[in-house]
Amino acid sequence: MTTATTTTPAPTPLAGRLVGTVPALRAWAIASLAVNMLLVVTGAVVRLTSSGLGCPTWPQCSGTDYVPQPELGVHGVIEFGNRMLTFVLVALALGTVVTAFRVKATAAGAPMRPIRTLAVVVALGIPLQGVIGGITVLTQLNPWVVALHMVLSVAIIGLCVVMVHRAYDTRALLVSRLVRRLTLAIVAVTGLVILLGTVVTGAGPHAGDGAVQRNGIDPELAAHVHATSVWALVGLTIVLLALTTSRLVATLLAVQLLQGVIGYVQYFTGLPVLGVALHMAGLAVLTGVTVHVLWRLREVASPANAG
Repeated sequence: MTTATTTTPAPTPLAGRLVGTVPALRAWAIASLAVNMLLVVTGAVVRLTSSGLGCPTWPQCSGTDYVPQPELGVHGVIEFGNRMLTFVLVALALGTVVTAFRVKATAAGAPMRPIRTLAVVVALGIPLQGVIGGITVLTQLNPWVVALHMVLSVAIIGLCVVMVHRAYDTRALLVSRLVRRLTLAIVAVTGLVILLGTVVTGAGPHAGDGAVQRNGIDPELAAHVHATSVWALVGLTIVLLALTTSRLVATLLAVQLLQGVIGYVQYFTGLPVLGVALHMAGLAVLTGVTVHVLWRLREVASPANAG
């Protein structure tokens, strides 16, 4: 008579849980998205606290020192902290790339090539973002370079949203050609709204340091043009909502309206620091939700399905 014996599988090493599985890939992608959105907020804090030149040079903080010295005060600490967030983003981007190349297919069996491409592009975008950030310091916070810095952050957030969707195998919703075209128009106008917003920022008082140059555009004019583009965006989204009666589009409209309310409140209250910071956080959320809608409403129904 023999006695049956059972063996307990050895626990998966921590390294195996961190890379090489679809859940790990999803976790890395979400973390990368979240911290890239956070970067928009921390960058705003740097600007709103006049800490843009808290570290007056780059890549050093000052002179030959890579860390802020006491004489730089709190502004040096704030600017240095924002710089350090870049290293967190690099680590997350590399973790995502490694995991993407170790995973053979998504949970639904989709090929990994698109995710790997996105992960590599995001990983390359992070150091580029750091270099542009350094150029903003070396150019004494030139408002056009600052605007480029923001636009690249928005682009990376959008790529991260797509990467998360691919990692989760998020299916597309069948829509009419008109709905798809309206969705693309909304994305384009959202991009215009963001670009005009950077112009408003470059004309406004929160320059990142009290003595740096502005872009020379009348702040009132820039703000009114920006507001007009926002109303055009809201109008397009209302039309899309009427056509689809989709909760997805309703959420996008709610985010747009909330962002617009914050924008008007900060404008009529003299651009308080808290209001501007909330507006920047709203920008990151608006970008994410817009790309989310773009991804879901991307599949054009055939005439047979449409009928």
